Amino acid sequence: MALHPLDLAVIGAYFLAMIGIGFWSMRMARTREDYLVAGRRLQFPMFFACMAAMAVGGAVTVGGTGKGYQDGIAGLWVGGSLGMGLILLGMLVSSKLNRLRALSINEVIERNYGATARVFGAVLTIIYTVALSVVQVVAMGSILAGILGIDTRLAMVYAGLVVVFYTFLGGMWSVTLTDIVQFVIKTLGILLLAPIFVLADDRVGGLGGLIDKVPASHWDLGGYGRMGTLYWILLYVPGLVIGQDIWQRVFTAKSSRVAQTGTLAAGIYSIVYALAAVLLGMAVLAAGIKVDKPGLVFEVGVVSFLPMGIAGLLLAAAMAAAMSVASGTILAASTVVYNDLYLRFVRGQKHAEIDEARTDAEGHVHTATDVWINRGIALALGVVIIALSVVIEDIFKALDLSYAFLSGCVFVPVFAAFVLKRVSPRAGLVSLALSFLGVASTMVYGRVSGAADYSIGGNYPIMIGMALGLVSYVVVHLVDRDKIAPNVDPDLADIEELPV
Repeated sequence: MALHPLDLAVIGAYFLAMIGIGFWSMRMARTREDYLVAGRRLQFPMFFACMAAMAVGGAVTVGGTGKGYQDGIAGLWVGGSLGMGLILLGMLVSSKLNRLRALSINEVIERNYGATARVFGAVLTIIYTVALSVVQVVAMGSILAGILGIDTRLAMVYAGLVVVFYTFLGGMWSVTLTDIVQFVIKTLGILLLAPIFVLADDRVGGLGGLIDKVPASHWDLGGYGRMGTLYWILLYVPGLVIGQDIWQRVFTAKSSRVAQTGTLAAGIYSIVYALAAVLLGMAVLAAGIKVDKPGLVFEVGVVSFLPMGIAGLLLAAAMAAAMSVASGTILAASTVVYNDLYLRFVRGQKHAEIDEARTDAEGHVHTATDVWINRGIALALGVVIIALSVVIEDIFKALDLSYAFLSGCVFVPVFAAFVLKRVSPRAGLVSLALSFLGVASTMVYGRVSGAADYSIGGNYPIMIGMALGLVSYVVVHLVDRDKIAPNVDPDLADIEELPV
């Protein structure tokens, strides 16, 4: 669909501004904690905006609109489950997470289940964060292909190169500053302007027309059935509670109160935003607009209903939102590689100790070498992610793959460390191993046999993985006499090793 030159100009200016912010934020990423967790000093407005922007990326914006067009209001379970996960995180553990002073989820795993479990958890976390990054690159490629009229795979490469460069520059500060801009624009566009212009369009005919012009089945919130609805909840809710990308955002909060209230507010926002995206997709259907690919519904809806200029700005914001999430997940993956694998196997260190640090007149600790190591890891991972995006080319297949391993394998042992009075290190390790084998073998079986329920995106991989993880954890926990008190509080010695 051809865009007005004004829309193209707005999109071009928007991306130049995002790249400019990336260069400017590079000056702020002077230490390891600046680059990875924005110095741990975000107040509520910035933290809330960043957490909300992280949750409503390309999967909710582009994928949710496509679900609304295809499946109706039931598509809310996709983005709504993400919001439910944030609310659960805010209620249960976000304040504790903020006090950890950690850099990765796997530090908590090691404190409770040992070094081997930490390495295993790191591998699973990398699978999750890389796959989630692929989701965002696929979403960006879908939008960019429609805007420029080029092949979708080529668009993925272009968009992927931009986001890798963006992440390479400023790390978490780039993500934070651009998130704020994107949050404002998405809120104005999706939650305010889009509903106004959609309902005013004669093809839709207001709220009454929207209700009457779509099939009655599109208003069934249980349209996916019990198993289908349960699938989305199991896939996303546990994954949001223990996702490295989400935890890393929690670590940016200045205080426990900011972490908890900001996470809860972001969860509520995510559900409202997901509803707006789904309704936009339903409005495209109500207007009688034919769209061949679900991934193009968002672009078609924006261009069809919004005036020139505003349409371009919203398309740019949707792409930039996916870029922001991709930047955050690439950063999360590089953090795990650095903190849990590189330090241990290359440097022989347990934590991010300060080596050859220098302090300026204001008392800031500089670890320039480590920042560049993180940049190099992010660059390498980015190239791999672009290649995987071109191969997979399916937004929900990549999303299902990432959350199946996270929810199916990591959730049980990590959550147990926060709720049990005594934990068994052996139970955590066995749970991780068996659940991983359960998820992977089920997907392989589904692929070979052609049984959709057992393949990527089916109900059974995550359910079998969680069941194996829970049963094995409980059994080993009951028979193991060498239990320890769970350790989710910071070790003072560890804190002294980290930059202030």
